[in-house]
This record gives sequence, structure tokens and C-alpha cells, in this order.
Amino acid sequence: MSKEFTFKLAFEDFDISLLGDEVKLGSDEFTSKVSQFFAKQFAGFGGRARVIVSDADQEIEVHWTKEANWKDPKEKILDLLNDGKLTTALPMLWTLVQQDPTDADNLYHLGVVYSELRQFDKASATLEQLIEIAPDHVHGLTALGVAEINSGNLLIAEEWLRKATKVDPKNQWALRNLGACLMKQDRYQDASEILSRCLAEAPKDIAAMVGLGEAQEALGDDSSADGLYRMAIQIGGPEHIVDIAKERRTKIAENRMRENSDVRLDVVEYIGMALEKFRTMEPKQIQDLGIEIGLLGTKGLSINDPTKTYKVKSLDGEFTGLQLVSIMYAAFEQFAPGTNVGVDFSKEYQIAAEQ
Repeated sequence: MSKEFTFKLAFEDFDISLLGDEVKLGSDEFTSKVSQFFAKQFAGFGGRARVIVSDADQEIEVHWTKEANWKDPKEKILDLLNDGKLTTALPMLWTLVQQDPTDADNLYHLGVVYSELRQFDKASATLEQLIEIAPDHVHGLTALGVAEINSGNLLIAEEWLRKATKVDPKNQWALRNLGACLMKQDRYQDASEILSRCLAEAPKDIAAMVGLGEAQEALGDDSSADGLYRMAIQIGGPEHIVDIAKERRTKIAENRMRENSDVRLDVVEYIGMALEKFRTMEPKQIQDLGIEIGLLGTKGLSINDPTKTYKVKSLDGEFTGLQLVSIMYAAFEQFAPGTNVGVDFSKEYQIAAEQ
């Protein structure tokens, strides 16, 4: 005969939201649905549950046994979590926590699921329960900090995240989220220092990279910020983070153009296209192109007539005089920077080079 296990919980400790529709505590419907709930959860593990609901004691008593087809519920739950089936995993996890409230893994996963489902109060309560039995659980501390950030409790979140970084000073997730928490408090210098530490441990963490860029931007260092955004775009990653980097770069470029009202946007575009083309060319080819356009210029290039076009041997297609002069300026900046080529497109070049 299979060994029988038992656990109890008060009515008020039962997460009634797991029953779906609104159910009144202590009603006949509550008794029926609670019994069905536990029977279903244990059947999913290959077990059998018998439930006693006591209105007098306001208590639920669950007796369960392992059947012949019993499976380790943790493995099944991890599979569900990896597949992103959080709502399916939630009642299973909650049931396991009631069965053994001292299991740190189950408490951690339950807290994270609550947080992912945006039930932040339940997430915090569950993760605090975890920290009571495992004070140095760095992932639990970090997850608790994240839940508090999402609840708007920034100082409480900072306290938990700083505890996480004390337990593991190199933990990427704790550092990144602490940086985000400080950013939300407008403490940009502090955030910059923490996010720099994060990138030292995880150089390709584009979330931390973009966060550090935003901190640098807030501190007035647009050049460093733009470099961080550009690097994040080059590394690639989650689309929404890359989009933020692109949006911030565009904003910086627009601000620079407003500050430099005499900048020619058409020249910026032509130089940008030239720099993109240069990436596929050898240094000697770039030099030959610049010299070829320079020689053509000695015969006369009309940069103010957009209807007149020219051809060069080094490039396919036809180009206006302004396009060729822009390309020539960009080319000389590659092999002889600062050379006087007859035009000063230094502002336009700087903007294009930083895009």
C-alpha cells in the first residue's frame, strides 16, 4: 500500500484566484472546486488526492499518495516553465509549495511566475518566504527586488538588490536590476557605476549597455551614450531593447542637428552612404576613389546643380557633384584625415560617422 502524505492550510491561505471564476470562501462551490483542484494537480504528477474541507475549522486538509505512474513534479514544472506555459505551471507550483513550504526551488519558481504574470504582491510575499529560509539565495533576492520595482517600491527594491550584490558582487542580473532601480530614482551617477560593473562582468549584456547609455545621456555625455547605443545595436539581441537604442541614437542625432543648424542633411546622408560602402572596400580602393574624384574636381564639379550628374570608374551609377564631393571628403578622412579638399564637411562627417 502506498504511503499517504498530508498537509493542511487555512481557507485564507488558499489562493482563490486559482479556481478561476469568483468563488465565495466556505460555500459548497468552494468545497467542490477545491477538491477538484487538488485532485487535478496530483493526478498530473501521477498521484491521487483526497481532500477534506472543514467549515468549522476554516481549514483544508489534503491527503495524497503516489500511484504507479508517479512522476517527479519538479521536472514537469520546469518543462512547462521552459515552454513559457506559466499559467499551467502556476497551480502545480502553488500545490507543491503547500505540500512543502521549505522547498527553496519551488518557492523561487512560484515567486518568479507570479512576477511574470504581474501579480507582484503575491510574488513579493512568496519570495520573502524564500528569503526567510534561504537568506543568501541571490536569485531570490534579485527576483524580490524586481517585484518591488514593478510595485513602485524603489527604496525597498534597492535594499533587496544591494543584498543580492553583497552575496554575489559579480552577479549580472542583480547588478543590472540594481542599475535600473537607481535609474528610476534619477540617481544617474550611481546607476552608471553599477551598470559599468555589470558590463565588466557581462560585456554583451545589451540591456545593461542601453541602461548605461541612458545614464550617460542624463549626465550630459551624449558621445559616450551614442557609442553605447551603437554597440548594443551591433551586438543585437531582444528586439525591443535594440529599438530603444535606435530611438535614442536618433534623438541624439536630432539634438545635434538642432545645435548645428548650418549642417547640410543631404551631405550627412551622402557621407553616411559612403561610409557604409567603404566597409566593403579595401583601403587602397578607398584611396583611389578619393583621388579619382579629386582629379575630376579639377575639371569642374557643379555641386549646386542637382540635374547634372557624373560617372566615376570606381563606382557604379551616376552621381551629382555634391554627392561626389561628399564621397571624396569621406574617402580622404579614411586615409588622409584633415586634408583640405576644398570643402569643409567636418560637422556633417562627424554626425554621419556617429550614426
